[in-house]
Amino acid sequence: MFSPVAAGAAAAGALALITCQIPRRDGTPLVRVPGLLPVLGEIVLFGAGVWAGWAGWPVPAALGATVLIAAAATARVPTWIRLTDGDPGRPGRTAARALAAATATMVAAAVLSPWYWSPAAGAALCARPTVQQGADATWPDARALDQRDADAENSPLLDAARAFEGNAAFGTAAWSVPVGGAATGNSTSVVLTGVDGLGVYDAAEGRVKWTLDSRTTGAFGWGGDDNTEMNHGGRVHALADTLIVHLSPGEGPTGRARDALLGFDIETGERLWCVPGFTHLRVDPHTPDRVAVFDGSWSLLDTVHGRTVAALDIGPTPLAEVTPEEPVRPMLSPDHRTSEQAMLGGGRLVLTRGPAIAVYDSADGSLLFDATLPAPRPVSSEYAIEEGHAVYNVVADATAVVVEVAANEGDFGSRNVRGTELFAFGPDGEELWHRQAPGPDQERALALANYDLSGPVRADDGIFVTGDRAIRVSDGTDVWEAGTQVRMDRDRGHYLRHGFFYGHTGEDPAPAAVDTRDGSPVPVPVDADRLDQGSAAFFLSHTALPTGNVFARSTSAGSSETVMFGLPAPLE
Repeated sequence: MFSPVAAGAAAAGALALITCQIPRRDGTPLVRVPGLLPVLGEIVLFGAGVWAGWAGWPVPAALGATVLIAAAATARVPTWIRLTDGDPGRPGRTAARALAAATATMVAAAVLSPWYWSPAAGAALCARPTVQQGADATWPDARALDQRDADAENSPLLDAARAFEGNAAFGTAAWSVPVGGAATGNSTSVVLTGVDGLGVYDAAEGRVKWTLDSRTTGAFGWGGDDNTEMNHGGRVHALADTLIVHLSPGEGPTGRARDALLGFDIETGERLWCVPGFTHLRVDPHTPDRVAVFDGSWSLLDTVHGRTVAALDIGPTPLAEVTPEEPVRPMLSPDHRTSEQAMLGGGRLVLTRGPAIAVYDSADGSLLFDATLPAPRPVSSEYAIEEGHAVYNVVADATAVVVEVAANEGDFGSRNVRGTELFAFGPDGEELWHRQAPGPDQERALALANYDLSGPVRADDGIFVTGDRAIRVSDGTDVWEAGTQVRMDRDRGHYLRHGFFYGHTGEDPAPAAVDTRDGSPVPVPVDADRLDQGSAAFFLSHTALPTGNVFARSTSAGSSETVMFGLPAPLE
């Protein structure tokens, strides 16, 4: 955050103030200055130390530093008095020198702390994870549904899985395992993540191929004192034959500068590469050879070797004319929002800042086109005056880029969903179509997803699905309107596969599937209401993968179980 010259000058000044308070044998200061000057200077130093600790360190370290600084300041009071009140004596001189040494150490730690959050420190994360072949106690091999632990004798999830006979959207249950967590996978493997590690399972048999221990506390989530666990979505991604692992041990002043991105062979667990020092990641399952990373600006990486393909320059685009907002963390998200939002998909990387967009070719990072979107029209007199507007979400496929624009009250987080409008651009930047909100009685009619721009909306077979309708990419017309709104939060398994949209419905929310041909709902294998036995709070997650659907149930009592359902029979 600060230049080395400024940090060095500040450190030199702080050490000079400390030197002023080191007493000679006769009790006079080592450097003779008016006694009040070093006292006031050191008070300012202590205050700056407390502020820097809370601004740049994790909460436990900042709290510890505050306690130590408060203790040091309290202990220094007698020394400050003696600076203008005679010889402190030998014990006083010894104490003053010890306190000066302790304070100097604290200053040195503050000077070195920016390195702790620098990209160089992230390189140490590359060597941390360890890989083990086969199952272990944490990640056991899967079992048949009729083979249960004693505490799972009355498992409603396993009972529902055994009774399900399959339908057009879900196949029958293939295997179960007594662990839970967020899931990803490719055509042969299913990856389950815990708080600190992950297990890679054979999709067909449920056999453990290999496991990874991140050796980083809370790498993929956090655990509560009441045995509850929460996994952060977006930390592990299966892209073709490469498993991308995002390690993030803590937060620095600007988000997480001490991160590392690792690539593993998903079949063998061999580590292929590691790239440290970025803070955000964007992926697209349909663009498996590229990922986008952020380290102050966005870059494209090759997933085979982890090499930088292109560093994107927004200088020649309208994004450079929009003042970026301060990085903030969206509610319930572990990430700070970046200065430019990004979405990877359809062979493109789309960057947005405020109402401006810039579209790049994901193959080489070349700029394809850019635009500044106009403000949406107000849908009622109540919202006739808005202070700003911005692009919130993007849909991209091979034929078009569709952007969602909404008004706000001057900052990104104060979105007004009632006035959402859609603009579609062709490969060369020509406007293909524009849709306005139908009216005040359909508040979220065109809202594509939540506030975070992270590619939750995917196009399949020329259409994309919003919360309550399917829209053609080519001309913006409705294919159908659904009777039940489908939630599309990016961490809850939104997926389009073989003519079906998989997501969640309701406020809780509950897993759901919709036939993309006509919008009709399809029964899911597991009814969330039937799983609620009242004995303990539970959380049911659902993830659709290329090889089937994963349902995981965890309870506040600490138990977890996951069931893998295979692919359904093909649509006629």
